[in-house]
Amino acid sequence: MKFMSDIFPGANFRLIDEVFQAWPSSHQSSLPRRLRMPEQLEPNYLDEPETFSFRRFVFKIIKIGVLLLIWGFFTYVLVRISTVPEHTSVVTVLPNETQLSRIKLPNDATKITLSGPIDLNLLKNKGDAKDTPFVGLRVEWRDRDLNETFRRSKMWTIYLLKDDSLFKAATNTFKIKPTANSNAKAVISLEGRNEEPVSLLMEVCSHPMITDYGVLYAALLLLGLYILIVFELTDRTFAALLMATTGIAILTALGNRPSLENIIAWIDFETLMLLLGMMILVAIMSETGIFDWMAVLAYRISKGHPWPLLILLSSITAIMSCVLDNVTMLLLMAPIAIRLCEAMSVQTPLVLIVVVMYSNIGGTLTPVGDPPNVIIATNPVVIGQGIDFLVFTLHMLPGVLMALIAGFGVFYLTMRKSLFKLQDRQIELAAEREANRRRMSAEISARALEMRDRQPAKPCLKPSANYFETLAHLEAHHRIRNKTLLIKCMFTLVFVVICFLLHSLPFMAGATLGWVAMLAAFLLLILAKMNDIEEILDQVEWSALLFLAALLVLTEAVAQLGFIHWLSEHTVSVIMSVEEKHQTTVGILVILWLTAFLAAFVGNVPVTTMMLRLTIELHHNDAISVPHTPLIWALSYGACFGGNGTLIGASANVVAAAIAHQYGYKISFVQFFIYGFPMMLATVSLATVYLLIAHSVFTWHKT
Repeated sequence: MKFMSDIFPGANFRLIDEVFQAWPSSHQSSLPRRLRMPEQLEPNYLDEPETFSFRRFVFKIIKIGVLLLIWGFFTYVLVRISTVPEHTSVVTVLPNETQLSRIKLPNDATKITLSGPIDLNLLKNKGDAKDTPFVGLRVEWRDRDLNETFRRSKMWTIYLLKDDSLFKAATNTFKIKPTANSNAKAVISLEGRNEEPVSLLMEVCSHPMITDYGVLYAALLLLGLYILIVFELTDRTFAALLMATTGIAILTALGNRPSLENIIAWIDFETLMLLLGMMILVAIMSETGIFDWMAVLAYRISKGHPWPLLILLSSITAIMSCVLDNVTMLLLMAPIAIRLCEAMSVQTPLVLIVVVMYSNIGGTLTPVGDPPNVIIATNPVVIGQGIDFLVFTLHMLPGVLMALIAGFGVFYLTMRKSLFKLQDRQIELAAEREANRRRMSAEISARALEMRDRQPAKPCLKPSANYFETLAHLEAHHRIRNKTLLIKCMFTLVFVVICFLLHSLPFMAGATLGWVAMLAAFLLLILAKMNDIEEILDQVEWSALLFLAALLVLTEAVAQLGFIHWLSEHTVSVIMSVEEKHQTTVGILVILWLTAFLAAFVGNVPVTTMMLRLTIELHHNDAISVPHTPLIWALSYGACFGGNGTLIGASANVVAAAIAHQYGYKISFVQFFIYGFPMMLATVSLATVYLLIAHSVFTWHKT
């Protein structure tokens, strides 16, 4: 909607119109919201220089060449090498007998998985196994008649449980060189040392991944993703897809190509359902004008003063991010913050940095506020620990409150001198706005005069210059537009919160986070009588969902290359270097700070998926004595707070930079690092103090 140009057709108010168009139009508009934005959201890497530059031309050729090399590698590998199916069979081991099964062994190794009543504790610890029934498994090379043994592997002892109704799985990889005898046959030898027959499900993989460079390959994948995103060589979603496909190609080249069914199983659809449902809720709620009204309220309370308004704006963002996804929340709050910054003559990029940092901090509180928390809270192992919505929120509350309070001091110390140094672009917009205010409509001018007359003689906070004129304009054009729809949205949010809180009850076991979010989205679509579903789906951040899915595939590929296991071994060695009573403390410190630094420089979403697997391995490692739940809280704090460290640390950071670019501002990697990294260090330090007091001194995890 062109505001001033419609009132004064003869004047040129193009810049002012662009500012006003940044605010959402009315709910009754027939155009999708994406089409009502002043410009399409274009990443910086698509910008082309107006004049020819030989350096840029060479850089562009090199960039395209590198991307083509990556494409050519995984295309050649995936086209040439097909998926090798695994052989599955049921074997019955009789007491004190040996059973032989022929297998094809094209390589010098095979991976065998046995499932059944297996005692995993004895299998790992080799404790007191006296009089415990077991099955011994070997891989052998024998003659054609299976009478003479040429070569055999070491015996793998699988201890059995007395309760044959239990079903556990154990995996081992056997390395055995083939013999020179051309008549030799590969067999699996199962020796029963049990009193009763036992049936086991045996899965044989004849092409296991055996490599000493898997960790190096995994590190190169993560480094490649980091370079593509940091230097903006391509879109972040496309970068994640490239690296995920390259990871699958590396697994294929090493003889362990995953099937399409396995790749789909790597994607956590519970997480994607939760994000999709919450995005739909926010998309409909934004049409009510509630977020615009909240910004006007913040301006009214602060009387137009920058620091109080900045505190209110960041607080509102943090509170709303606790319930709504912080990426979607930022898409709604960033245009509001930009408009208020231009009204108060403060540096817009710095305010956007504060808003996005508080979005990340506020989203740390609940399982639905930040993508890392969504990944953690929807993991089956975490759910099995009894961590539901309420438990998660209670444990995160103290650390988040301390971070919110301390954050105000951090950004005041780092921004107090630079907040009012305006860029030339913002000065130009401010000058045009002042010229525009002299031509305000009679109705808005009367409203401003009325508010000035009703002002108390001695107000608690003296209004800033042009406060009443700006407030009158904001109230006139940015109010709640659809109260009926707002009531329906509030009803749906109450339903969501109640279901989240009651998930731990036995009769609400099916109310998982993902299903609740989707059911709430359906409820609101019915109540809102949305006849055109495309208008709502158009506002869903599909690229963010695809980005997360690609990262989950990449993480699983990295895990299969051995990176998670390598990281786990070194972490265990660090924890085992201290006494048992201090192992929980060391485990919290390692997980918290390692996650924070990795999240800052790699991205908190892929780091969360990797480190979550690491915490599970640490929990299942019997060589150390560390409870799982403190590691979960350390992981959440490290991932969410660490995301404030750099521009690529969190998805919301990238979105903030894109929105700033859309409205003529620039947030560089270095600028975000200058203000974000001190915030990360301060908040992670506070989380460290809280976790050590709660779990090393008072052992809150035992309650």
